[in-house]
Amino acid sequence: MNGYNETGEIRQLIVITDGKSNIGMNPAEAAEKAARMGMVVSVIGIADSGGDRNFIDEVEHIAKAGGGLTEYTSIEDLGKTVQHLTRKTAQKTIEQIISRQLRNILGAEMESLDPQYRLKIAGFIEKYGDLVNLKCIIALDTSGSMKNKLEKAKKCLVDLLESLKERKGDSRIAAITFPGEGFEGCRVISGFTDNSEALRELLATVGSGGGTPTGPAILKACELMNHGKPASPQAQRHRVEDGQAYGSEMNYI
Repeated sequence: MNGYNETGEIRQLIVITDGKSNIGMNPAEAAEKAARMGMVVSVIGIADSGGDRNFIDEVEHIAKAGGGLTEYTSIEDLGKTVQHLTRKTAQKTIEQIISRQLRNILGAEMESLDPQYRLKIAGFIEKYGDLVNLKCIIALDTSGSMKNKLEKAKKCLVDLLESLKERKGDSRIAAITFPGEGFEGCRVISGFTDNSEALRELLATVGSGGGTPTGPAILKACELMNHGKPASPQAQRHRVEDGQAYGSEMNYI
């Protein structure tokens, strides 16, 4: 897990989805690109009863490639899950930075220190994690299967931004939906903002439908985090063309 850059901010991408990707590049490969660009990619799977093994595997592969965390939740509990994961990812990022420094300075892992020192370091991590600036992109699945879940999911994004105002560090989120409109694989709904009312109004324009181009959405997040520069020359457009699909055949739910 990286996600902490030279400007002193934590950079996160949280993908919220209820199904396996079926359009565009392999999302785990896209998450790996994001990690190389200094972002942490975590995933929240909205799980129906039972759960699909292929979906669960993909969620875990994306988070592993992106150096992030995974959570599974019902749509009813999505709000508290996304708030918890955002803070947990930030804290984990700081923890890993400090662990690397300890290895460099002392040649020791934090787990090998005396309990009293570990407790002090844990307190510092919790305090500093609340002070550091945070930029978080939410990539929200708006495919056809999200139709009955979308209004709740949109409210959760606004509630997340409200909850982040309790942090001492500057906290801003951006929102991407996938798929986008027409043939676009994804759509930037909002750039980085701390204005929850403006975010609410922008999300009100979002509807559901189409397939699940998770990989293109992750690449678009890289571009957004990188001030509009594409993740790679091949990623300058995130357009679904001629049935290009990840997996077997293209499915529109």
